Amino acid sequence: MHGTKWTYLSTVVSFVMQLVLTAILARLLAPAAFGLIAMAWLVLRFGQYFAQMGIGQAIVQRQEISRAHIAAGFWSSVAVGAVFSLAVWVAAPLASVLFESPQLVPVLRAMGLTFALSGTSAAAGALLRRQMRFRGMAIADMAAYAAGYGVVGVTLALSGWGVWSLVAASLGQAAVVTVAYNALARPSVVPVLNWRPYRDLLGFGSLVSVISFLEFVNANLDTLAVGRIAGPTSLGYYSRALSLTGLPLVYMGTSLSRVLFPSFSKIQAETARLGRAYLSVITVFAGVGLPIAFGMSGAAREIVTVVLGPQWSPSVPVMRLVAVGSAAALLSHFAGITLEATARLKEKVIVRLTQLVVFATLLLVLGRYGLTGFALAFVVSESFVYVLLAWRVTVDLEMSASEAIGAHATGLVGGPFAWAALLGESWLGLWLGLPAPIVLAVQCATGMLVLVITSLFVGSGGVVRVLDARTQGVVLWPFAARMLGWGMGVVEKRDKTSA
Repeated sequence: MHGTKWTYLSTVVSFVMQLVLTAILARLLAPAAFGLIAMAWLVLRFGQYFAQMGIGQAIVQRQEISRAHIAAGFWSSVAVGAVFSLAVWVAAPLASVLFESPQLVPVLRAMGLTFALSGTSAAAGALLRRQMRFRGMAIADMAAYAAGYGVVGVTLALSGWGVWSLVAASLGQAAVVTVAYNALARPSVVPVLNWRPYRDLLGFGSLVSVISFLEFVNANLDTLAVGRIAGPTSLGYYSRALSLTGLPLVYMGTSLSRVLFPSFSKIQAETARLGRAYLSVITVFAGVGLPIAFGMSGAAREIVTVVLGPQWSPSVPVMRLVAVGSAAALLSHFAGITLEATARLKEKVIVRLTQLVVFATLLLVLGRYGLTGFALAFVVSESFVYVLLAWRVTVDLEMSASEAIGAHATGLVGGPFAWAALLGESWLGLWLGLPAPIVLAVQCATGMLVLVITSLFVGSGGVVRVLDARTQGVVLWPFAARMLGWGMGVVEKRDKTSA
């Protein structure tokens, strides 16, 4: 829980800094500068799935690791990063032709150096995660963003550097992370001539890269289909709805996953203990995530109107559906981490390949019904994948079906309850002619009430019990500590009454 607190703090602070610095830079730079950077990141994002060959994950996941493994991981990452930087340099003219933007060539070539920089920090970052030193990583990440964009980016933008201020900011951030991670971890960098440690890391890491690529394809398949079949306007409505529902759930999951993977890897041989840890995660995130997702579905009209504006009303029916699929994707993320931590990568590859076939078929069949059809394909695909992954984890960790289903009890009750309550308030507000912001404020209060009630009284107060058990000995922020203490008091009082 110490690591979780620091990773969430880093995420929140970085998000706030991103909002503030983006607002500042947007007033200093032309939109074209941001457009060039967006093009460059689209190319780099594709390469990121293979640029480190999953070596960092392999270092974290191994039960036993030697100095030879660490050194092999360092030099492998350096070599692969350098190769990808060179590949970007060579391929930049082709990318500029595809985007019909000659100005992209020098920008992309410079941005490609991030592969070389990240290659020199991959082993150090993996060691820090393996050693659960998330406080140091969080401070380094926050400092790197502040230095890169807050100091370098803003200073150069004020000096008239244009798009190069953003390039320098990105490289500056990566450089600070590289220096900080290596200073904290001090990995062994003595070259290793024995092939075995390289083989150990690359055997695991290459499969991780394949899985990441398949997840990338599955995550963008619907965007491609909507754009090709329905056109850019429909894609705009679809993508905004997906972003509104996915963003809060992504922030819930990605920060915790940095802690879960090394934590689960450490106990991968203790099947019963790992099973209990996995069920604890699902209990909390199903109990919290499903009511949030279903609540966003019920309040879709108000969220779209307030956040995007009434002209985005075609996004409303899409959001009502994809919100549910986003919750399934969140839970799939945790099941996938568990399979990776126990080195069951082939099972995960099979599931993702199956998803690719199923999702593509659903998009072709349901796409004829417009945006609602595409959204329904997303929901069915993500739900199907979660069932497969959850079933696989349940079998591998020797858990019973009742245990696995019971972990979802709070969410399965709270989710539909939140959806019905918030949708009813939406209809009532529409009938009464109330402004959308007022209705949304009421819906937020109702959603919080549903979340509290179901957490306390459904599934024997499992969500509160897990949070209380996992935060023993951890210094919480005062408000969180008071709320958790109150919740446990309610649960314990109910237990005594029942007895």
